[in-house]
Amino acid sequence: MQLEPRPSARRRTIGLTPLIDVVFILLLFFMLASSLTRLHAVPLEAPSVSSEGTGQPQSLLLRIQADGSLDLNGDRLPRSGLAAALRAWQARSPTLGVVVQPDDSVDLQQLLRVFDTLAAAGVPVLRLY
Repeated sequence: MQLEPRPSARRRTIGLTPLIDVVFILLLFFMLASSLTRLHAVPLEAPSVSSEGTGQPQSLLLRIQADGSLDLNGDRLPRSGLAAALRAWQARSPTLGVVVQPDDSVDLQQLLRVFDTLAAAGVPVLRLY
């Protein structure tokens, strides 16, 4: 009995063509699914320590409560009166800044509405706390 050697098993090579196809399909998907619009950023400045000893405060504290009410330096005011109150403060001190402190449950859209009101009132310095 004569045994013939088994034919050697050829290793199959893995083709790169299917892998390249998948990569291009993923690239195409992410290019079509992504948004290429420019987002408008709200300019914010980091808080700084001021050593000036003037009698007036250097910035106002604007708190946004959970129910949406506003509190400017401890005084409650309606949202419609925010711009007028800020203009009155700016008449006294033109370089006055505003520090915004939202409650944890305030949503981003509500915060941005307040930022828009502050920008429309001409607040030169705006800080988020």
